[in-house]
Amino acid sequence: MGRIRRKTYVVDKKLQYTLLGYNAMYFFVTVVALGLALFTPLVFEISDPSLSPRQQAEVAGKILYLHSYLWPALLIVLVILAFHSVLVSNKIAGPLRRFRAVFQKITEGDISGTLRIRKGDLLINEQTKIDEMISVFQDKIGRIQAEEAAIGVLLHKLHEQELSDEHKAVLRELEEHHERLRKEAEFFKIW
Repeated sequence: MGRIRRKTYVVDKKLQYTLLGYNAMYFFVTVVALGLALFTPLVFEISDPSLSPRQQAEVAGKILYLHSYLWPALLIVLVILAFHSVLVSNKIAGPLRRFRAVFQKITEGDISGTLRIRKGDLLINEQTKIDEMISVFQDKIGRIQAEEAAIGVLLHKLHEQELSDEHKAVLRELEEHHERLRKEAEFFKIW
């Protein structure tokens, strides 16, 4: 029997709850505007002193009808939109979490591998650009490491030859620079 995977929809609480808060704020602004558009004319109509009690009762019936059907429907829409907001924000927050993990690996000198995000996630273009960036880093750092190794071979050959004291001093200085370059280049792991 296969392993059951539990899907976590909230992977970046701060980001996802902030987006959910914005969506809730937009929803409530829309509800207030809708409520004002629907109920304000009815409130003005029911407060008109020229209406007969029967006409006032009809307007009151409209208001009660709107209250009884509008608010439950809007509550259901709010719940659906909140759930959908979390699902969509997961398609953004998940890739961002993976991006941060790759950035941390690069900071630690590990530029091996590529970035993978799930099928259906958003930020595909950003993933492509990050993969391009990593590929360029791998290529350039690989070339730097190869050149550093070639310099090391040449310095070793020079060290074996008869040189004047002045040239030996220059060679020692070159070897010191080469050693620092080698240590810096070794920081990066590209394969």
